[in-house]
Amino acid sequence: KSMKFFGFCLFLFAFIIGDQKATAVFVKIKQHETKCFIEMIRHDIVLVHYKSPDQAELPHDPEAQKQHVGLNLEVFSEKGRVFEGRTEQQGRFAFTTLAHGEHRLCFSVAGQSLGQDFRLHIDINQGLPYIDYDALAKKNHLSAMELKVRKLKDEIERVRNEQTYFRDREYRFRQTTESTNFRAQWFSIFQIVGMAAVTSIQLGYLRNYFVSKKVV
Repeated sequence: KSMKFFGFCLFLFAFIIGDQKATAVFVKIKQHETKCFIEMIRHDIVLVHYKSPDQAELPHDPEAQKQHVGLNLEVFSEKGRVFEGRTEQQGRFAFTTLAHGEHRLCFSVAGQSLGQDFRLHIDINQGLPYIDYDALAKKNHLSAMELKVRKLKDEIERVRNEQTYFRDREYRFRQTTESTNFRAQWFSIFQIVGMAAVTSIQLGYLRNYFVSKKVV
């Protein structure tokens, strides 16, 4: 029994290590050019890690983003558009596919790049793909208990992936908030210093004026 349990643990460990599906691509994208990648994706969470070093930092203000020149990602399934987002210099997107099958991940240049090429490196990582547990149980001669453990492990892996994604989003939001507060504080300090300087100049001018008129 101990050998059987040890073998089952090795099986689970190998599954955790090898279950992630990833695709890495490096391309250059020009103005008025769209490059698409076709991926067979099942109903699951997909993470797209990217680096786009040639573009400027994406502004947080929606109005300023309209003037920004950078890359745009659109994801399409057979049922239509699944996801759309603007890239930064480095980051990742996460989206959930609604159906199994081919998905097109299309990148294009948003804005006028004046002939500039944009380098792009992406890693496409799928979560746990669809698993036919009945076929898996027959193939590996799993007992009912072992099959339940397998399902539980898969659910834990999905939850862990989602937690990582939301933790990264929270970290990015916190960085943005802290940066905004820091800039607001310095802007307030500059305002106070400016008002004090203007007040001092006005007082000095009025003092000199009254002295010259021999009022004081």
